[in-house]
Amino acid sequence: MKPATFLKTAAISLVLVAGAAPAVQAADPFPSKPIQFIVPVPPGNAGDIAARALADRFSKNIKQPVIIDNRVGAGGNIGAAFAAKAPADGYTVLIASSGVFTANPHLYKLNFDPQKDFIPVTLIYSGAPMLVTSVATGPKSVQEVIDMAKKQPGKLSFASYGTGHISHILGEMFKSSAGIDLLHVPYKNSPLTDVMSGQVDLIFESSLLVVGNKERLRPLATVSAKRSPRMPDVPAMSEFIPGFEMTGWVGAFVPAGTPPDVVNYLNRELAAAINSPEYKKRLDDQMLDPGGNSPAEFATFVRTMSDRIGQVIRDAKIKAD
Repeated sequence: MKPATFLKTAAISLVLVAGAAPAVQAADPFPSKPIQFIVPVPPGNAGDIAARALADRFSKNIKQPVIIDNRVGAGGNIGAAFAAKAPADGYTVLIASSGVFTANPHLYKLNFDPQKDFIPVTLIYSGAPMLVTSVATGPKSVQEVIDMAKKQPGKLSFASYGTGHISHILGEMFKSSAGIDLLHVPYKNSPLTDVMSGQVDLIFESSLLVVGNKERLRPLATVSAKRSPRMPDVPAMSEFIPGFEMTGWVGAFVPAGTPPDVVNYLNRELAAAINSPEYKKRLDDQMLDPGGNSPAEFATFVRTMSDRIGQVIRDAKIKAD
């Protein structure tokens, strides 16, 4: 075969081989199907309502449906465990409150590791609780609480939503920081009725519930470094006990191993939804502040809060029921 003929034949063969090879399909851009929000609180709960409102705004932004899956139980641990074992592809997002990542690891033997099995995506919202008492029978100020507790240790009581709940942890922080003794009264249901009637003296409660019951609940302080602009007449706890502050919060997490570009996409679009005018107004109406920080910032925040709350739990020797 002549050289020119050989080269021509070889070229035709390469074309035929290339044409016979299957085409390599590019991966579908994310997201190409519905995203699932795992929400470990019951339907109708305030956290569930906020998650659904966020899902609605987020869905419009990404042009994909968002499905709410309420997986309730064990203080959020059941939903978190389910999300931890989901495929790390960005299509499962855990919408969890602070207790799952800050208190529960120090209280329960978990079948997942909150620090290792998840990537924090962004803070959704936060809010400072308030120390409140009965308008009819309670003390008039934080200083009066401290003075009364020092004169009669263990006589004043504080209610909580259960052992290890943030309302309990804040009570233990208050006792330790102020050098006082208070009687802890844990409830399985809401203790507010008993606080309003004066059967229990104090509780650390969400600002929204305090405002909604202002005729019967007296706010003594906001658990923050400075006063809330929404309630400027209510002192900050730090005015009585320097450094006493704590934030309740809800954030978005994905399973560990989720690709960085997917995490960044979720962060960007969730932050846009969180800071949309309609969602920010919804949060403001509930005395809450919008999040939307970066994954790195949120990860640092979660670790710091977990370390701090873990220390309170150890110092107070809090054990889960």
